[in-house]
Amino acid sequence: MDPKVVKIGCWSGFWGDSSLNARQLVENSDIDYLVGDYLAEVTMGILAKIKAAAASKGKQAGHVQEFVNDVWVPLMDLIIAKGIKVVTNAGGLNPNALKEAIEQVCQQANYKNIKVAAIVGDDLTPNTQILTDQIINFDIEGEKELIPTDKMMISWNAYIGSFPVAMALQQGAQIVVTGRAVDSAIVVGPLIYEFGWSPEDYDMLACASVAGHIIECGCHATGGNFTDWKDSYASGWDNVGCPISEFNSDGTFVITKPANTGGLVTKATISEQIVYEIHDTAAYILPDVVVDFTGVTLSEVGQNRIFVQGCKGYKPTPYFKTSMTFLGEYKLDAMLVIGGREAVQKAKAVANAVLTRTRKQFNYLGYKDYSQVNIEVLGSEHSYGPHSRMQNSREVLLRLSVKHPNKKALGLLSKEMAPSALAMAPGITGSGAGRPRYTPEILYHSCLIPKESVPLKIFVTREEPIDFVNDHPSTLQPREPPKLIEYHNSPTGYGPIVPLIEIAHGRSGDKGDIANIGIICRDPSYYGLLYNVLTAERVKEFMGHLLKGKVVRYELPGIYAFNFVCTRSLGGGGLSSLSMDRQGKCYAQMLLDLELEVPNYGLAKL
Repeated sequence: MDPKVVKIGCWSGFWGDSSLNARQLVENSDIDYLVGDYLAEVTMGILAKIKAAAASKGKQAGHVQEFVNDVWVPLMDLIIAKGIKVVTNAGGLNPNALKEAIEQVCQQANYKNIKVAAIVGDDLTPNTQILTDQIINFDIEGEKELIPTDKMMISWNAYIGSFPVAMALQQGAQIVVTGRAVDSAIVVGPLIYEFGWSPEDYDMLACASVAGHIIECGCHATGGNFTDWKDSYASGWDNVGCPISEFNSDGTFVITKPANTGGLVTKATISEQIVYEIHDTAAYILPDVVVDFTGVTLSEVGQNRIFVQGCKGYKPTPYFKTSMTFLGEYKLDAMLVIGGREAVQKAKAVANAVLTRTRKQFNYLGYKDYSQVNIEVLGSEHSYGPHSRMQNSREVLLRLSVKHPNKKALGLLSKEMAPSALAMAPGITGSGAGRPRYTPEILYHSCLIPKESVPLKIFVTREEPIDFVNDHPSTLQPREPPKLIEYHNSPTGYGPIVPLIEIAHGRSGDKGDIANIGIICRDPSYYGLLYNVLTAERVKEFMGHLLKGKVVRYELPGIYAFNFVCTRSLGGGGLSSLSMDRQGKCYAQMLLDLELEVPNYGLAKL
């Protein structure tokens, strides 16, 4: 086997992650590449508003300037001295603006030979009229997502692939910035360049994509958001280690972290990240490859070192997934702290009274009623619905969230919250933030666009850009799904009642209005047990107050896990939802509280 190993460390999992992470990787590891993921579905809409506001003043914006200020400027001397290459999607909606900002800093520091590449073309908004007729509606579990025709679009971006990143590196770039590339591209692109893969090396691309999927959320893979959080906390959250992928030429890789850092790299922490925000576990569709996770296996090869193998890949589709954001109505979140006996009941009474008072004013002024209202009493286990055990809480936070097409109507609600402290229930105190302010609602939608309709350009020097033509093989031919082991035991009776958390880990996340809940067995022997007991129907029954669409279960037998895809479960998701948990981050924790009657055949294993 070729002994070549490529080491890639990820410092950022979202726009707002700690800049200390980059310093840790640069100073305390021997990585070849430093990569950072800044973008999420909602981020593009936020950047679009910032870009438009700046353009009206004749300024450049739309990229993540924090990369320059917080990562590149303080660390460039050491990054350049150690020969580390950097790949990030901090280009957002304006990769060339970020390229220019980095180049300016390099010139000022007398680093005149540093090559910075920008990949552009994922922003489809300039060609909206031409491309609209080519839209193919996104289909999730048989539910088509229809694009609104009566809303103002503020961003439209294609999730581009990894080969443009590799091409930029081939041109000698030491820093590569992209726009809305698929998250794993910041890892897959460097590996394509290092190992010289072709577009038809599907298994290698799949292995690299799994490595990228594991580390692109940063410390999510090293003990962050981990079910057994006390174990991770004991290792030191104040210096939690960032993930590093050590990738071999045969497609296997090891996930680890810098020495003498906190956090954990175990089969459990890596399994939780593998199940995070994926869909069909046998057909995870990416721009360059369709990934089959079902054969992925994990083994411990040292302290905080997990060996990953078994990834399979197949020919990709001829389409790019795209994300679109639109301006919707206006939203307002108003909050009050309420204490004392019957706090839950008092909070609900205050919310209803305030709504009634504002509706009277709407009638006087000729305003429509609220488009949507959501009352949450935080501290009463509101999101648990019928499973709440805290209806007698003596200290709660009332969160009253509404939507309305007229921002003036929301101004009335803002003014009516504080008077409740004098006119309504005892024990009301302010939230400490003053009068709440309305914000524009941002709607998120997905659709597909033919890849040939998304021409890309790579800017490396100030000369003419390089065109990237996506003429790679693709197919729409459905693949025969892998034959997975089925378990159909017939229980002769039931034994103890066990909360799911005693036999499983879990992690959940979002894709728009779709929640993903991953459940991983604590021991392989529990897999057959949960295969029979933890069905999609059981999950829907337990969480039906939140899961309004379909629930579909997918299996990952290689890591003894299940992925539940739940449509229409986040109130619209992102910046459209009125829910406190608009990204489903608590859904796995909630499901882990499900009490299961364990069949007799599972008794010996518990």
